[in-house]
Amino acid sequence: MPRYTFKLRDDDNGVEDDSGINLPNAELAHSYACDVVRQLMGHRELSTRYWRLDVYEDNGEKVFEIPFATVDQTLDHLRPEYRVAVERCAQRIRSLKDVYCDAVLIQQESQSLIARSRGKPYLAAVRGRKVIRDDS
Repeated sequence: MPRYTFKLRDDDNGVEDDSGINLPNAELAHSYACDVVRQLMGHRELSTRYWRLDVYEDNGEKVFEIPFATVDQTLDHLRPEYRVAVERCAQRIRSLKDVYCDAVLIQQESQSLIARSRGKPYLAAVRGRKVIRDDS
């Protein structure tokens, strides 16, 4: 039975699920992930609408991603074309947030590399993740 893990793409660098869950197939994993998204949104749809939950299989390959806006039940009253516009806007915000988070990580890594090369103290980890990426 395949093991599925999840990564939440939120306002920051996200949260990764290391343990995962065993489910018989991708269809059930999708259903499970949609339930998780609904729970995470719980009465704060507006502030989480651009978040995304990525689902991975055992081998680390991304199986699918669930943009929160596609599961947002508070948008059900909208006409289809308006809902698509809101979902598209949420996707653009997500893309912008991803680029910003990547830029912050690159800045931290650059500052750490420069400090290390000068023999100065440097930031080694943020929230348990190494700042300087391994070459391997």
